[in-house]
Amino acid sequence: MPTPRKKTVLFCPLDWGLGHIARDLPLIREFHGNGHRVIVAASDSLCQWLRSEAPNIETVLFEGPQIRYSPKGFSFSRMIFQLPNLVSWLKKEKKITQKLVTSYQPDLIISDNRYGARLPHVFSIIITHQLCIKLPKGLKWCEYPLHLMVKQLVKKFNQCWIPDFHYPESLAGELVHKYPIPSNAILIGPLSRFDGLAAKSHKNGQPSILSIISGPEPQRSIFEKILKEALIRFNGKKTLIRGKTRFHDDPTKKNESINLLNHQPTEEMAKLIHTHQLIISRSGYSSIMDMYYLNRKILMVPTPGQTEQEYLASYHNQKTHLCITQNKISKTNWENLTSKVSILTPPHFPLYYRSVLKKFFCEPPV
Repeated sequence: MPTPRKKTVLFCPLDWGLGHIARDLPLIREFHGNGHRVIVAASDSLCQWLRSEAPNIETVLFEGPQIRYSPKGFSFSRMIFQLPNLVSWLKKEKKITQKLVTSYQPDLIISDNRYGARLPHVFSIIITHQLCIKLPKGLKWCEYPLHLMVKQLVKKFNQCWIPDFHYPESLAGELVHKYPIPSNAILIGPLSRFDGLAAKSHKNGQPSILSIISGPEPQRSIFEKILKEALIRFNGKKTLIRGKTRFHDDPTKKNESINLLNHQPTEEMAKLIHTHQLIISRSGYSSIMDMYYLNRKILMVPTPGQTEQEYLASYHNQKTHLCITQNKISKTNWENLTSKVSILTPPHFPLYYRSVLKKFFCEPPV
C-alpha cells in the first residue's frame, strides 16, 4: 500500500474553558506524530495553553463568542438573549475560516463544537457529544426540535466524531444516545489530555482534597469563593486549581492553608489527581473523560442551572462518581464524603479512537 500523502490539518476548538482543546490534545499529537502539519486556530488563552503543552504545534488566533452565566447560574432566558450574538458568530466563523484556508491551504478541518468552521470544498469534521441539548423542565418539549437543528448542522460536515462509547458503557448517556445519531457520525471513544499517562491507584496517606475549578465567569469565581470558605474546615492537605488560562493572572500563591494554583502542565495535573484522596470537580464532559482515563472517582458539583452538567452529574451519581449541589458545600462533612466516594468503582473499558485514526491515515478521504 502506498504511503498516504502528508496533510495539513486545521484544528478549530471552541473556547468555553479548557475542556474542548484539552480533549483535542491527543488527536493533535496523533496527527503531528504521523508527520502531518497541524495548525490550531483558537483564542489567545487556548493558544497559550497549547504552546505550554505542545510547543512544536503551530497556532493562529481565532477568537470566539464570549458567553457569561448570571450570578445565580445558567439561565435559558439569558442564553436566548445571547442567541443573536451566537448566530452572528456563526457567520463570522465562516469568514475567518475562509481566510485561514486561503492562508494555510489545509487538506482537513477539524472543528470542536465550532459549527461555522467548515468549507464545502475542504474535508471537514465536527467533534461533539452534544447531540441532545438538555433544557429546563418547562422546555423539555423543545429538546427534540433542537436536536433536529443540531443534526442538520452536523450533516453539513463530512464526518462527525463523537467522543463516547455505545450503551451501556456510554459516558455521555442521553447527550449522545437519546436519539439516533447522524448518518455521518462515528463513535471514537473518550478523549482526554491524560491519554498515555498510566492510571495509578491512590495510596492512602495524609487526608487531602484537590479542587479543580473550571467554566465561564462569574460562576467560576463564585465556585472558588465557596470552596475556599468550605475547605477551611477540612483538616488535611488542600489544593485548589483555579481554572485560569491567563498565565499572567495570579500564577501561584498561598491562601491561609490552601495551596492555590493556576494552570498546571498535564503531567503535573495527573500527579496532583493521583496524590489526593478526594477530587472535587465540575461535572463537565471533559472532566468525566479525564477521570475515566485516570481511573479516578470524583465528587461532582454541577454549575447551577447548567442543564448538561446537571444531567451528567445525575447520570453518574452513585455509579462511578458522587454528586453534590453547590449550595450544600458549606455544610459538607468532608470525611464522610471522602468515605462515600472511596467505595465507588470507576469504569474501565477499551480505548479505540486510535483505530479510527489509523484507518483515516491509511485510507485518506481527501
